[in-house]
Amino acid sequence: MAAQRRVAALTRQLTSAPAELEGFDPVPAVSDVVGETDTAFDPRKLYEFITRDNIQLRDAAMEFMQDDLYKPNYYQGLMDFREQTLQRLQKFVDQRYFQTMDYLKNPRKFMAGLEVLALCDYSLAIKAGVHFTLCGGTICKLGTAKHHEKYLPGLDSLELPGCFGMTELGHGSNVLGIETQAVFDKDTGEFVIHTPTDTASKFWIGGSAQHGKVCTVFAQLTVNGKWEGPHVFVVRLRDDQGRLNRGVRIRDNGPKMGLNGVDNGQIWFEHVRIPRDALLNRFADVAADGTYSSPFPTVGQRFGVTVGGLTTGRMLIAGGGIDASKIGVCIAIAYACQRPQFGSRYIMEYLTHQRRLVPALATCYAMHFTLCALKDIAFSPKPDAKAVHVLSSGLKAAATWNRVEILQDCRECCGGQGFSAENKIGPMKTDFDVDTTFEGDNTVLMQQVAKALLESAAKSKSKPQQPALGPGQALTPASIQQLLQFRQDALVAQIGGEMQQASQAAASTGGKAAAAAANSAFDANLDLVVALGWAHMEARSHQIFQDEVAQAPQQLQAPLRSLALLFGLSRVERNAAFYLSQNALSRPHFQAVRLFVNETLSRLSSNGGETLLRLCAGFGIPDHLIQAPIAFDWRCIGRDL
Repeated sequence: MAAQRRVAALTRQLTSAPAELEGFDPVPAVSDVVGETDTAFDPRKLYEFITRDNIQLRDAAMEFMQDDLYKPNYYQGLMDFREQTLQRLQKFVDQRYFQTMDYLKNPRKFMAGLEVLALCDYSLAIKAGVHFTLCGGTICKLGTAKHHEKYLPGLDSLELPGCFGMTELGHGSNVLGIETQAVFDKDTGEFVIHTPTDTASKFWIGGSAQHGKVCTVFAQLTVNGKWEGPHVFVVRLRDDQGRLNRGVRIRDNGPKMGLNGVDNGQIWFEHVRIPRDALLNRFADVAADGTYSSPFPTVGQRFGVTVGGLTTGRMLIAGGGIDASKIGVCIAIAYACQRPQFGSRYIMEYLTHQRRLVPALATCYAMHFTLCALKDIAFSPKPDAKAVHVLSSGLKAAATWNRVEILQDCRECCGGQGFSAENKIGPMKTDFDVDTTFEGDNTVLMQQVAKALLESAAKSKSKPQQPALGPGQALTPASIQQLLQFRQDALVAQIGGEMQQASQAAASTGGKAAAAAANSAFDANLDLVVALGWAHMEARSHQIFQDEVAQAPQQLQAPLRSLALLFGLSRVERNAAFYLSQNALSRPHFQAVRLFVNETLSRLSSNGGETLLRLCAGFGIPDHLIQAPIAFDWRCIGRDL
């Protein structure tokens, strides 16, 4: 077969290799894992395997969105699009696929209902996410029974459109530093919400410019003259007729790069008085006499429990990025498998196309399985809060940054057709672009991942294990995982070592100098810190992918195994400079890596791309949500199918 011939050719080339390559046999590096990919698997079985939960709900919701209301209209104006988005959400809400309280009681069902919306339109998904997850979820998580009874029925029916008031003009990632004030007036039993400066105004608040009636507002609480840190309050923005309440001022943020179906706004509160019960008081309360109480004695602890449980939104953002990548890959691969160029040769047959689209497909599966693993941790009976934070932060960054690259490659691989709005990739690029910075700036999130790894390493004092991949040793799934893990461990050792040296050098001066020196060393290595976050997510996702392959039904294992290996080796290839500089891999090993990657691409793309098309179909996205004409018949561009 072609794989064996090409391996043999490389073997002959290396027979007369220079002295440093003598003894290296590249054949074992690929022969144990190169094989024919089974094309007989059922895409529906694959969909059921990777979906895991609420399949009937998902299928019903996707079927429902065949309604004409959910068809895209790329000619409508800004205000019409906003109203259509609200109408779409109302019609979806009327089906009662889930309720706001499912955020707590059945989070998998809650996420399933919202995940489907990202397949249709991201403005719709974000409008729903702000309403149900950020506003409703905050009330569920931080509120008590009185809040649930008062607000959730209106949220469930959409009679009370909700917003989430955390971000301020001057404070994005630094939530602890927000400026909005909440002062308790003991004489009236009210909180006074006030925006002291323009930088304290709530900014980019989705749903606030036109439709929002209620907002969960983060503000610095002061009781009896004492600052107690950020707390969350439910504030009415508009009355039942949609008129702004007294003291509330909102400015429309206007047209945006994308997501123009969402009405973002800037909010000022001018001494707005709200009742004492408006404080979401699960973790802290203020009595009528002005007594403040909380089971958490410090501001830092209270802040941690306040924001720590709000991870579902971050998970949904990661899932949205993954779903956008899936759609882009489905469109680009379907187009490439039917579009001839330079004669009768389809463009999917070219290695340059394969190099961009097939690893992208593998990445989609890797990110999807990582999200499944995150759900298992987050929704377990006793979730590990730190583990959830690290994985949700890392996955959100990795999934959305991968989406940026994948959609760009998909757009380019479709040529000019990828630039057409009706082929969906272009609008997705602009709509989803915000996902790299909202619900946490990706660069900051990767730093949080790295900090957690460095803290754990400092306690364990473990050292990186050099991969024992000598001449003639196979590149197996286990050795690929070892390489990915080594990159993480080596970066931990390098950054942690510099932080420790800086800390020890400053320790003699006493006080907080040692900690400050360690922080300075961390800041001086922020480029490596972000690389460490990436290294962790790549190693983690590859291991999760391999575990999923082992658990998959027999008929699905061959294609999934090929994708898992491709995902791992593409990450090794991408970081060639690191592995060569660390002597973790030799030059002939990298020649074998390139050979294996190209051979796997060729194998998966053979037979008209049948395996690739089945793997795309395994995502379970129906044609009416794929939408792009070029995914079905590229000759029909510009007219209804």
